Amino acid sequence: MELLSTRRDVEAGRIRVTGTVAYDDRARSAEEYWFEFPSEHAGVVTESGNPWLACLAPLAAWLGEPLRIGLPVDALLVRNVREAMAIWKSWYPRAKIVPILALSGGPGPASRGDERTALFFSGGVDSQYSLYRNGQDEAGVVPIDDLIVIQGFDISLERRDAFERHVDRLGIVARATGKALIPAATNLRSTRLREAPWGELWHGCALAAVGLTLERCYRRLMIASANHYADLYPWGSHPMIDPLLSTARTLVLHDGATLRRWDKLELVSLQEAALQTLHVCYRDGTDANCGRCEKCLRNMIILELLGVLDRYTTFPARRLDLTSVSRLLLRRAWQPVYYGRLRRLAVSRKRPDVARAIQRALQRSRRLRPVLSLANRLSQTRGLGRLGRPLKRWAFAGSVR
Repeated sequence: MELLSTRRDVEAGRIRVTGTVAYDDRARSAEEYWFEFPSEHAGVVTESGNPWLACLAPLAAWLGEPLRIGLPVDALLVRNVREAMAIWKSWYPRAKIVPILALSGGPGPASRGDERTALFFSGGVDSQYSLYRNGQDEAGVVPIDDLIVIQGFDISLERRDAFERHVDRLGIVARATGKALIPAATNLRSTRLREAPWGELWHGCALAAVGLTLERCYRRLMIASANHYADLYPWGSHPMIDPLLSTARTLVLHDGATLRRWDKLELVSLQEAALQTLHVCYRDGTDANCGRCEKCLRNMIILELLGVLDRYTTFPARRLDLTSVSRLLLRRAWQPVYYGRLRRLAVSRKRPDVARAIQRALQRSRRLRPVLSLANRLSQTRGLGRLGRPLKRWAFAGSVR
């Protein structure tokens, strides 16, 4: 695959940087990838190939195609991405280590006074924790200057109204903490990158690509960790992968893996602005928490155990529905361990009612997992796919996912 050309367009108060990408296995087709920012950033948008390498490398590895970029690319980033490809290959047999062909160079080292830090900020638990933690007066923190919020990842490009509401709400946090809020957008999830798994492989690369498009602004880009060091598994944003997206000029930091979700929420819950802005749910692709899905319930359980759920205005109901908790279908490999810890937390917090609901969910999921596994195998077997669908419907009936 090859980055054929790039261009910049400024209109309606926005600057859009567009790259045209062609694929070796589709010789006659090409598509456009783009990043968009407020027009006041037009003077600092990079001319290097660094963001293009960050976003295209996962797809090149997934397709097994050499990656050609006709722009200067930082030598350290090339070296790092080769390391990332080796990690991806160890995680996923399909991934390949492919050649990277690019011009050497880049924007050069940052000046001594150019020490700004941007945090990718979704309003979720992890990014809220990283913001508040790095605002504390203690050794080892990295003060945040700007918050980058991105449309096109969790809130789709088609939902401009939802994104504008989301930005308005996150403005509460920006004003309370004295940070600049930068609304960005990208179509990466609408490109062929969709063929590679977003969650498991490339969402960290996508974040870094957005930030590296503004690499002339920042010495550091911070990605909030979703997992504790003791609970790591192959994932698109990972403490082994994210730092490998660094260049000689701009460091990519993976922040917050020293604490689990409930410990982060304990700090976040002390912040008044967080009570009005916490956003954990993207099931409906909007700016609202649905309050019904597994991710909403997972966070609501913790907030209930901390005794603060009724203070959060971003959930439609400020009470925990234990019937819904008991019907959670825990299908991912990490979930039984995670919910087992939540059950023990409920016991330690003297909430046997919550512990019982979690235990029922664990037992129910244990019974249904073999059925789902069989349904998936049937669905992938030629001629038997139609047998897998009713099994899935039966397992999903009455379940919360």
